[in-house]
Amino acid sequence: MGRTGLLLVLVAAGACDASTTTALFAVSAGETFYDLPYPNDLRRHADGRLDLSLLPTNSLIVDQVRAAAETLDGFGLNAAIYARFDGGLDPASLPDAAGSLSDTSAVYLVNVDPDSPERGQKTPIVVTFRVAGTQTLDGNHLVCRPYPGFPLDEATTYALVITRRVKGDGGNSVAAASDLTSVVGTGGDAAIVHAREVYQPLLDLLDEPGGDERDDVVSAAVFTTQRATHVAPALRKAVFAAAAPVATDVIATPPNAMFQLFTGAYTAPNFQAGDVPYRNTPSGEIKIGSDGAAIIVRSEPMRFALTVPAGPVPGAGWPLVIYSHGTGGSYTSFLEDQTAGLLAAEGLAVISTDQVLHGPRNPGGNPELDFFNFGNAYSARDNALQGIADAFSQLRLVHGLSITDAGRTHTFDRTKIYFFGHSQGGLTGPGFVAFEPSLTGAVLSGTAGLLYVNLLHKTKPLDIPSLVQTFLRDEPVDENNPGLALLQMWVERSDPVNYAPLMVRKPPLGETGTRLAPRNIFQTEGFTDTYSPNLGIEAFATALGADILMLRDTKPIEGVTLRGRAIVSAPVTNNVNGATAALGQYNQQAGSDGHFVVFDIPAAGQHAAKFLGTLARTGQATVVQVP
Repeated sequence: MGRTGLLLVLVAAGACDASTTTALFAVSAGETFYDLPYPNDLRRHADGRLDLSLLPTNSLIVDQVRAAAETLDGFGLNAAIYARFDGGLDPASLPDAAGSLSDTSAVYLVNVDPDSPERGQKTPIVVTFRVAGTQTLDGNHLVCRPYPGFPLDEATTYALVITRRVKGDGGNSVAAASDLTSVVGTGGDAAIVHAREVYQPLLDLLDEPGGDERDDVVSAAVFTTQRATHVAPALRKAVFAAAAPVATDVIATPPNAMFQLFTGAYTAPNFQAGDVPYRNTPSGEIKIGSDGAAIIVRSEPMRFALTVPAGPVPGAGWPLVIYSHGTGGSYTSFLEDQTAGLLAAEGLAVISTDQVLHGPRNPGGNPELDFFNFGNAYSARDNALQGIADAFSQLRLVHGLSITDAGRTHTFDRTKIYFFGHSQGGLTGPGFVAFEPSLTGAVLSGTAGLLYVNLLHKTKPLDIPSLVQTFLRDEPVDENNPGLALLQMWVERSDPVNYAPLMVRKPPLGETGTRLAPRNIFQTEGFTDTYSPNLGIEAFATALGADILMLRDTKPIEGVTLRGRAIVSAPVTNNVNGATAALGQYNQQAGSDGHFVVFDIPAAGQHAAKFLGTLARTGQATVVQVP
């Protein structure tokens, strides 16, 4: 008897056995939305857009996000995947993250895209089975999330595969539903034939020798991810096609022993539709034109602060760091937090402007509320993208900037461009870091990826978890919540974790079609960070592919280990793909928060400054040993 025939017999026998659990799989699932594993390419309109019309919600805000998400071209890169059963499962038959990569894993997430060079590769997942339902998701559901720091590739087809190695709570193998058996077989009505076409990438992989076969599968979700990071080069293209910003009203401040400060004004492109602070949907949205460039909405008055080190100007001009401050800061924050002095000691000039919706850019507004903007899905997602554009505009500004004062003419070396982002600056900066060809290194402080992690654990400057509990109205509010999965899918194009792989491990193609060079990245983490949750910081480090610097306060990170990286001692240089990538961990200063260790802890500040200083002097970034 063939394996398909044998499976049919077993399914029929199992139907008579009350102890057998069946994996739900209904091709024509309507109101019972999750009776078809989700996300799923069967949930698309005829034109390819996502069809989320039947996705259950229990909140007006989530309804707004659901409607907005139907404009996406694919599903999430980090969002949870759901599959239901008609009974319980044996948790012991489910894999842990490392086990989900094994050849014998009962559940796994695999690239099935025929055009992908990584076809057949598995992504580690966090697998959870819950007996109890929520207000929007019935009970006996399996939830699988890409392990934090392992975002899926963009515009790529994946399959979550559930095999008969999964056991029901009675100890028997889980059975397949009749629709799934039909899809992996032949014939069937129009709906089955269409489903088979959608599932063909998985079926083709199963038909290859050496792994699971069709009869091993009891349920599966086949879905194609969205494009996300393409927005950053679209912003760069528009900024560099526009008229170059020109510095005006430049004022020199008397120098100190370390540096001289200049302040001034300029105008820069703003890409967000509507009026600040973008209260109403879809104001705040950034769109891309048919030419591949982001659409400029208006020119925005900006102010800048610039410090140049004491001493003679290098022949090629000053190496330059673009600094992006945190929420509630201003264009002069890098002076107040002592970053200007630390970088000046390394021979580095620094420029900064007001972050999105800060200072004169949002008169009378509240940047803590307005930047994250829970009432408007488009603004909540795209505010961070405007911050990417702001960094490109600052770069263009310094390209043409020449300031003569006290016998020195200050210009800037276009081959030595770096970035320093703190908190919100670490949220807005990664797109610039990943896609600016002239940039070679960056320091990222308090930089956390994964929106759902931030929504669950960020308690300062606002108690975000309390707000989330209020607007989701779907218990339990945890990492497996369907509403959070939808929000994560919606914001992928601004989530820093999706840009992290492009910095060092997988550099993108530039505008000329040439692959960009890997960037040198030093990231700091403080214990405990209540502004940027440690889980999100560690997810970013995992996605980056960084090693962990051996320090007094160092702790291992499971994701870093899964990535194949390690804890290493200083000096650290050229450790990842020909570049330097490291995470430094520090205990917070008494009375402060771990969020600020790069400013509060001398070793952290020295590590960060000398990382960029060694890069500027030698072309090789090094995490040095400091006292």
